[in-house]
Amino acid sequence: MNYQNRICCFIDILGFKTHLNETIDSHGNDVVEKINSINSILELSKSITSNHGISESRVVTYFSDSIVISYEFNEESQLFLSLLNLLYVSMELANKGYLTRGGVSIGKLIHNENVIFGPALVKAYNLESKISKYPRIIIDKEVIDEGIKYHSQNHTINEEEEYIMDIVTLDDDENYYIDYIQKSSSEFDDIEYDLYRFINNLKSNFFSNYESEPTDVKEKLDWLKQKINNLISHIKINIQNPNYAPDIIQLYSTLEYIE
Repeated sequence: MNYQNRICCFIDILGFKTHLNETIDSHGNDVVEKINSINSILELSKSITSNHGISESRVVTYFSDSIVISYEFNEESQLFLSLLNLLYVSMELANKGYLTRGGVSIGKLIHNENVIFGPALVKAYNLESKISKYPRIIIDKEVIDEGIKYHSQNHTINEEEEYIMDIVTLDDDENYYIDYIQKSSSEFDDIEYDLYRFINNLKSNFFSNYESEPTDVKEKLDWLKQKINNLISHIKINIQNPNYAPDIIQLYSTLEYIE
């Protein structure tokens, strides 16, 4: 058995223990609605990650609230397709009240239906648990540098990089992350109205009880708040364009910043 050079994605659902605690009420009874919610989220995650591009070497492992996805790094345009899937995972789970955090690394790994181990997994886990800090999936720069070399035959390496940069953003701490806030628009069926609903869902899901949250949770939510407020600010500037329909201008003018 030998190591392969693989890209490894480690994803964790934040606050999963808290969500699990909410499946039982103060009298020890099952909270069926919450149980069903968690089950639907896990099934959604599996469904999305199972349709993970066109990779022939992809392997996915699920355990509790974590998902590990890996594939051989030299597959054509697979990095772009993988990051696009992870964008959708992050966006859909956030829309339903669950935040994700993760790391994407490249390196030596053994990953099959029975076992998973290797330096790439350790690095991806460390990116998630020690570097990411916030509800974001960060990508090692080496992953991007290597991934764009294996671009689609239909476009150049520079075009491949542009497609990837339409998914990721360089954060304030110089780490690239999958930007499911500012760059989620491509995944909406009806961008003009779905984006409005998405923003309000995020505000409702994560900031309704902000003041009662512990300090460590507030630190994560403060990062999210900044990203959402930046998006709202960007939208308010854009809707000043007279080419927008009056009902869209009226709709988005009602968006309020998170205090």
